[in-house]
Amino acid sequence: MKKRIYIYELDCYKVASEEQIQRMRISPERYFNLEGLPSEELAEKLEEFIWERGKMLAPSSMASEVTYYNNIREFLIERKIQSLDAREEEKIIRMLKGWMLERGYALSSKKYRPAYDKVGIESPGIVRHMKKILKFLEEEDDRDEQEKDIWTLKNFDFPIQGNPILNTETINFTKIVQPDIREEVKKVIFMHLKYSPLGTIHSEMTAVKRFSKFLKRKYLDIQSLQDLERMHIEEYLIYLQTEAHDRKNYRSDLYALRRVIEDVGNLYERQYMSELFLSNDFPSTPRHVFKFYSDAEIKRLNEHIFKMDEQICRALIIHQLLGTRISDTLTLKTDCLSMRNNRYFIRIDQVKSVTYEKAISEEVAQLIMKAIDYTKKRYGETTYIFVKKDDPTRPYQYSMIQNQIMTMIRQEDIRDDNGEFLKFGTHIFRHCYGKKLTEMHVDDWMIAKLLGHTSIYSVHHYRKIGNKLMADETRAAREKMDMILLDIIEGWDDYEI
Repeated sequence: MKKRIYIYELDCYKVASEEQIQRMRISPERYFNLEGLPSEELAEKLEEFIWERGKMLAPSSMASEVTYYNNIREFLIERKIQSLDAREEEKIIRMLKGWMLERGYALSSKKYRPAYDKVGIESPGIVRHMKKILKFLEEEDDRDEQEKDIWTLKNFDFPIQGNPILNTETINFTKIVQPDIREEVKKVIFMHLKYSPLGTIHSEMTAVKRFSKFLKRKYLDIQSLQDLERMHIEEYLIYLQTEAHDRKNYRSDLYALRRVIEDVGNLYERQYMSELFLSNDFPSTPRHVFKFYSDAEIKRLNEHIFKMDEQICRALIIHQLLGTRISDTLTLKTDCLSMRNNRYFIRIDQVKSVTYEKAISEEVAQLIMKAIDYTKKRYGETTYIFVKKDDPTRPYQYSMIQNQIMTMIRQEDIRDDNGEFLKFGTHIFRHCYGKKLTEMHVDDWMIAKLLGHTSIYSVHHYRKIGNKLMADETRAAREKMDMILLDIIEGWDDYEI
């Protein structure tokens, strides 16, 4: 067994280009120290962990992990810990934090989150690294997936309605603190997983975890959802109104909780559970205020978007030109374009609902073809146009787009018409698109078709922020919408459409 593992010995370093190595400026003396560990078994496990990480991460990431690892090594030596058991994670982390306090290490750190324009609190790198080690050391669980407390979605043998632009790999039940409730909820979620989108599952899990936390505080004797009475629901409603401050309105949360509780009742043949909630328990629907950019704000933002990575830039401009949901833009496929009667059409496979086609101008089609060529040259044949650099089988993740834009807004000091930092949300572009179409006298059914809506209900919201006149002609309206952005693109010296 080696006593030291140097960065330059790792697989990731060996396959890195000379340019990458020079840019990273990693000292050849950086190494993971395996000397002095309390047991040979522990040293062997940690050595295995380091080699495995060296296959997955970039050399620069491994170099940053050296410090965390060597701190953990000191902790293990001083506390004479001869083995690590993932099942005792809580105990080990508690011991590690005690050691950190003795050494003067902070137990939390502040991190600015540009996507939300907030400073969040996160665990220190040492703690996060210890959790990765414990995760690696987990013994293989050969139980059926639905019996586990953390489900890995890829292990199920039926299709799951996930959103490709959101990185959801697991469902974690461990924060449902009552064991019986946890098992009841697992049965229901397993059933829902077969026909409900992951977004719905996520809402149900959030609602149940919040309710579990409430029961732990107020009703320790409630260990099963089958023990619930109407008084417990009433107390929970009061709690949401007076003590909970996670969100402004809990309407959707309560509907999700009701779905789970009622389906537990159906599974266990407890019909009374369908009567625990009353219709007037749910807050009124909050009035949705549609936000949109002025033409000046769009122009101001886009003048800086072109300075970003060219493919990200194309994605954002195409997103605005199409008026699609961001999930539909980022999951555009390389075969999405077609031509009929000398007109270009684009096929949009909606994550949220259906597949549809709409006509686009030649300029927009050329921009999409440029994006396709960019991807093919770098990654070969792919399913999606806009793909992750480290995994071209997957599309861009929304969080990456959001973080980059929010960072740029702060760095470039981009302001709205009122002088405040510009608020960013990709759906705002869609609202702008809808508003422009109403201003161009396009009828409601055509707007619904262009936006990919299955009904005209949502169009009325756009009418509220545009005028109400209608007409049948749409081609001129579409092309005018295109020109708003193509006018901006025209001046970009470094970008070809």
